[in-house]
Amino acid sequence: MALAGCAGRNLLLPEGVPAERQWARFYVKIYRAEGLPRMNTSLMANVKKAFIGENKDLVDPYVQVFFAGQKGKTSVQKSSYEPLWNEQVIFTDLFPPLCKRMKVQIRDSDKVNDVAIGTHFIDLRKISNDGDRGFLPTLGPAWVNMYGSTRNYTLLDEHQDLNEGLGEGVSFRARLMLALAVEILDTSNPELTSSTEVQVEQATPVSESCTGKMEEFFLFGAFLEASMIDRKNGDKSVTFEVTIGNYGNEVDGLSRPQRPRPRKEPGDEEEVDLIQNSSDDEGDDGGDLASVSSTPPMRPQITDRNYFHLPYLERKPCIYIKSWWPDQRRRLYNANIVDHIADKLEEGLNDVQEMIKMEKSYPERRLRGVLEELSCGCHRFLSLADKDQGHSSCTRLDRERLKSCMRELESMGQQARSLRAQVKRHTVRDKLRLCQNFLQKLRFLADEPQHSIPDVFVWMMSNNKRVAYARVPSKDLLFSIVEEELGKDCAKVKTLFLKLPGKRGFGSAGWTVQAKLELYLWLGLSKQRKDFLCGLPCGFEEVKVAQGLGLHSFPPISLVYTKKQAFQLRAHMYQARSLFAADSSGLSDPFARVFFINQSQCTEVLNETLCPTWDQMLVFDNLELYGEAQELRDDPPIIVIEIYDQDSMGKADFMGRTFAKPLVKMADEAYCPPRFPPQLEYYQIYRGNATAGDLLAAFELLQIGPAGKADLPPINGPVDVDRGPIMPVPVGIRPVLSKYRVEVPSQETPPPTAAAWTEQRSFPTLSQVLFWGLRDLKRVNLAQVDRPRVDIECAGKGVQSSLIHNYKKNPNFNTLVKWFEVDLPENELLHPPLNIRVVDCRAFGRYTLVGSHAVSSLRRFIYRRPDGSAPSWNSTAWLGPQKGCCSQPLQAATSVISHGGPSPGCQESLPRAAPHSGTE
Repeated sequence: MALAGCAGRNLLLPEGVPAERQWARFYVKIYRAEGLPRMNTSLMANVKKAFIGENKDLVDPYVQVFFAGQKGKTSVQKSSYEPLWNEQVIFTDLFPPLCKRMKVQIRDSDKVNDVAIGTHFIDLRKISNDGDRGFLPTLGPAWVNMYGSTRNYTLLDEHQDLNEGLGEGVSFRARLMLALAVEILDTSNPELTSSTEVQVEQATPVSESCTGKMEEFFLFGAFLEASMIDRKNGDKSVTFEVTIGNYGNEVDGLSRPQRPRPRKEPGDEEEVDLIQNSSDDEGDDGGDLASVSSTPPMRPQITDRNYFHLPYLERKPCIYIKSWWPDQRRRLYNANIVDHIADKLEEGLNDVQEMIKMEKSYPERRLRGVLEELSCGCHRFLSLADKDQGHSSCTRLDRERLKSCMRELESMGQQARSLRAQVKRHTVRDKLRLCQNFLQKLRFLADEPQHSIPDVFVWMMSNNKRVAYARVPSKDLLFSIVEEELGKDCAKVKTLFLKLPGKRGFGSAGWTVQAKLELYLWLGLSKQRKDFLCGLPCGFEEVKVAQGLGLHSFPPISLVYTKKQAFQLRAHMYQARSLFAADSSGLSDPFARVFFINQSQCTEVLNETLCPTWDQMLVFDNLELYGEAQELRDDPPIIVIEIYDQDSMGKADFMGRTFAKPLVKMADEAYCPPRFPPQLEYYQIYRGNATAGDLLAAFELLQIGPAGKADLPPINGPVDVDRGPIMPVPVGIRPVLSKYRVEVPSQETPPPTAAAWTEQRSFPTLSQVLFWGLRDLKRVNLAQVDRPRVDIECAGKGVQSSLIHNYKKNPNFNTLVKWFEVDLPENELLHPPLNIRVVDCRAFGRYTLVGSHAVSSLRRFIYRRPDGSAPSWNSTAWLGPQKGCCSQPLQAATSVISHGGPSPGCQESLPRAAPHSGTE
């Protein structure tokens, strides 16, 4: 039957593509470009300058379009960085096309080798809709922004691949005005489809105002902190540069651009919200405002042996940039509304998942609340989005996308209300999966294909060289008086982690932080900049240049904080779990480094473990935070925790990073429940974009009052004498521990009787593991495994099995009872995983890792009484399987061993890919 169903269609076509397709023409109209690099960076141009002295440095740009295996290009505009084409490239292909992306590239014509200036990809799925009330692909006329390498104009561009569209662009390159339209051809006329060659024709010019009225925008930034600067940049002065488009880019000399002539159009009137947010003195006070896009140079100071920081202290440098762009804020506002809905939904779904994972009560109630928020958010979008759509600069895609988004969100709101009524305790997981589909659809709808304001770039410059950057979408900074339309980072202090550009930012080099910034940003119309400082921490005085004195809306060049608070930070570092295996042995020697403001401290190094239990409190004294006390209580700075593997030779290897916010106690606040003492929490560790384990810790930030440290909560517990001057996590924060005894008996040893358990009063709980044998061991480094051994480790303690002397003859263990004691929390959710390693013992004392596996939770194997209740923690207990798991304790359980270390978050006793071995 299946073969009969497939016989009638082309099996080479992807699913969803109709077998009968029509011919269509794709018109890509190229109008003009702006902001191109002013200097010719080609090799031949540099040779001419060096040997002939020719100083003709303008580019010779043309546009090349790639689609469905074909390419077409416009004419070359000689010596112009603001070229005008008014041409269209026409492709003929079947519709719907199998190719879903169109590549548009501005190139510099050269006698030796053409060079890409910038690349943009048009996703046809985002500019069309294949539904019953859908529309054909359409775009513009609109500007698209192109990003690529830095505009340094060196002989060889090490980041040229970025200009080809390979990787994230690290700088603005140009913007291109284009349009796209699709025409379905009449197949009855053979002349229309006789040729599929790419054609280039003249296009009808469009007016300059078709993309929107030019408006003056204002970008303000305040650098509140600059820390974690990589030590390679610690010996030279450091400055930070902020750019939006080419504005602020000092290399191109556009830090003080010429102001475009305002174009008066009949019927133009200021919007009501602009009138409400403008003041009488704002019309002229910024007319001669010169942009300040860089901070003053400053030499870094040492934080620790890896990082430096800039001593900003009470004086915070500021930047401000004026720029001019077509006013297409409505597009960005609608995208922000959808983003806000998606962010709230994602946060709620994460809460529900955490409640299910931690087995908290009533996750179904939280999910119902999430769906109610989603329904209200969709209704709010319908009331806000349909504004200013009758404007002359509104394109067909704007209108069609709005209709499509309104239909989608109206339907989503109805589905959310219907789904809310169906959420029950036993259906929470199923409904959660359905909600994930809502989230994916919202993220897709929020991506606006027609650009307006370019992204903001923050560059760290050392010795006048750009070394690291961060890229912030302009829509996230855009101001609006409507809360839902406000960018999520507008008028807020944002934490930015700067990274290396281009290929240098990939792999292990990309895991390291080049600098951490606490940066306040605000972007909006210059008419609206009355309250651009409203989101900053209070308690500062503005320092302005001479012409700005006495003008309220004139931006400051720095902020001087007159209010500061003294704090002590206590970092309670208890444990990490499921870390990466950094050593060839399948284990690591981990330690944690904690960063806060301009200080850092390390835990001790624990050898050969993937689940280190540091049980250590780190105390940071003499911390000075600037601003009002209440603001610091509600929104304290973040803490950065990095995990490293101590290497006996060379520097420590980076294993992962996580972030936390401390619980803040003010001086006039009592240190008592329910807020204090803080509870241990799990923090997900990341290495790049991959998860790399969990950290179990708690953090508290304690304000030091007028009486000094005497008013702080006492540090309970003595210094750990066995481990040196190390303070353990205090009682009340540290989990209550019970002693476990892990036994590894032979298969002849029967499970202990109830009477035997009652006699072992010194071991309140007991875990029993039966080794049967090893199976299917694969070669390691082309050598056969001959003498394997199994190592078991939990919470830093462990035991080794007996050695199998000849795996081929007898792959089973012949072992007597072995056991080890380990202290585990009474709270089962805080139990560390059980790590299993298989090693091959070779000649000359060498050990080779065969594979490893992590049992992420021991809760499944806790013995339950016949009535289903768990034994009292004050009495004895036995770690065995739950009812229905297996007939003997772990005898039938199979652990699949994976070479190269455990996978964080893997499920207990679930099979995993095993390239080298398996164990029973």
